[in-house]
Amino acid sequence: MTAHLKSRNSSWKLGKTQYSNITFSNPVGCVYENDEGLFLLFRGKKTKIKKTSCMKLIDKYLKKGFYACGYMSFEFTEKKINKSNYKAIFNLYERSEIATRSARCKNINNESTLQKIQADKIFLQGVTKAKKYIQNGDIYQINLTREFSFKPPPNPHDLFLKYYNEQPVDYGSYIKFDDHSVISGSMELFLEKTGNTVRTKPIKGTSKIDSQSKKQIQHDEKELAENLMIVDLMRNDLSRVCKTGSVISKKLFKKKKYATLYQLESEVEGKLKSNATINNIFGKVMPPGSVTGAPKSRALEIIKEIESHQRGPYCGAIGMLEPNGNFCFSVGIRICKITKKDSKFYTGAGIVWDSIPKKENEETILKTEAFRLALKRK
Repeated sequence: MTAHLKSRNSSWKLGKTQYSNITFSNPVGCVYENDEGLFLLFRGKKTKIKKTSCMKLIDKYLKKGFYACGYMSFEFTEKKINKSNYKAIFNLYERSEIATRSARCKNINNESTLQKIQADKIFLQGVTKAKKYIQNGDIYQINLTREFSFKPPPNPHDLFLKYYNEQPVDYGSYIKFDDHSVISGSMELFLEKTGNTVRTKPIKGTSKIDSQSKKQIQHDEKELAENLMIVDLMRNDLSRVCKTGSVISKKLFKKKKYATLYQLESEVEGKLKSNATINNIFGKVMPPGSVTGAPKSRALEIIKEIESHQRGPYCGAIGMLEPNGNFCFSVGIRICKITKKDSKFYTGAGIVWDSIPKKENEETILKTEAFRLALKRK
C-alpha cells in the first residue's frame, strides 16, 4: 500500500516547504469506513471502532506523529453508501519520502480503450432535466457526472505515470489500498490548511486548446457565471468554519492551460476559528462545492435523482494530513478507481441556465482525452 503525490508546480506541501514529488510507503495502518462501520487496521490487528468518527480517529494518530494519506468519498457525509465504496479510507504512515526526481514509467504494452457505461442519450436527458430544475428556481447550477470503463492494468502505478506525463497537473496522485487503487489527474485544490489559514481554488469553465477558445474563455458569460457561482458557494462553505469577516476572494477567473484543455480557476481564503478540527472542517464543507451545485443541499438531492451511480472517490477529496495539523486535499476529478474485477474513469460538467446539452456532453468527452492517450501509450 503506497501513495505517490505529484505536482507540476510544486503544489503539495510538507511543513512550510513545497515539493514536486512526495512518496509514502510501508503503511503501519489503515483507517476506513464503509457500509459495515468504522475500522482500524493497525500493525496487523483489525478493530471495529465505535463511538467516534473517522476523522476523529485519524486526528488521534496524527497527534501521535503519523501521516495520513487517502480520500473522503463524495458520499462522506451521507448515512448509507454502496458496499463497493468507502465513505473514507486513509493509510497511516510513520514518515514520508521526498523524491528528487520523477519515476519513469516502463514500456509495457497494455493498450486499452475507454467504454461509455452511460450512453450520450442518457447524459443528455439528465442535462435537460437539470435545466428544468434551474428554470423552476430549484437551483442555479449543478454538476452532473458519468462513468467510463476500461480493462484493469497490470501495473496501476505505471498507468498513473503515463497519465501524468500526458497532462501534468498540480495535484496528481496515486494511492494503493488492499482492494483497490485510485489514480488522480486533478488540477483542482479543494482545501489546504497551513497554520490557521485555509484556502480553496475552485475550477469552473472549460474549453478546448485552440486559438479561438484561448480568446473566448475569459469573456464567455456562461463560463464566468458558472465560476462565480462556485466562488460564492465556497465562500459560504468556508464561512462555516472560519472567523467572521476573514473569508475573501483573492483571485478570480485565472485562465490555466493544460495539455488538452483550458480551465478557469479562482481562489478563496479564510482564517479558521480557534476550535476548528479536521472532523469539524470536513463535516461542514464536504463534498466539494465545485462538483455539487448551488444551492448545495438541493443540488445534492437532484444529483441523487438524476445519476444512477454513486461517485465514491470521484468528486470526493484526495490528499494527505500531517502530524502538525496541516493538510492538502484536491477535488477528486479526472480520476479512475481500479479493482481486480473492473476499472472506472469519471468525468462531469457544470450545468447552468444557458447550458447547451450537446456542448455539455462534448465537455465530458473532452475531459477524457488525456486519460485516453495514457491508455494507448506504450
